[in-house]
Amino acid sequence: MTDDTANTEAVSESRAEHLTISRTVDAPRERVWRAFTDPDEVRRWYGSDLMDVEIHALEAEPGGSFSITMRDDEGDYDIEGEFLEVTERERLVHTWYVGRVTVEFDEVGEGTEVVLTHEGLPDRETTKQHAEGWTAAIETLAATVRNDEGRER
Repeated sequence: MTDDTANTEAVSESRAEHLTISRTVDAPRERVWRAFTDPDEVRRWYGSDLMDVEIHALEAEPGGSFSITMRDDEGDYDIEGEFLEVTERERLVHTWYVGRVTVEFDEVGEGTEVVLTHEGLPDRETTKQHAEGWTAAIETLAATVRNDEGRER
């Protein structure tokens, strides 16, 4: 993007029970949507450089399930959830092992603003951990789709 006012780094806001991360990604909304809904794409960025990710299920439709395993040096973390709302290229809402995650996609110039909100977290420490993980993942997503952009042309 050439707009100097664009948010080129993730901005995070958190409270004890929820967090919101927003990031303008230098890629079309269709590309960013695919990065969130295609299992092969999700695997590339979801754990950032911090964790390995194995996708067991990812059915991005209302009532569809997702099941992933995230791995780091400390162990395996199995996460399962259900998609509650899917509005193509605009909004995803799904449960998480703790709370609920909403991701919104808005066109901004030639890019896409991604706003991720994670609600229902039990305490400040869990919120802090999730804020760090989601921020790293969104930054990896931004780099992944930006790097792909040059190859797709």
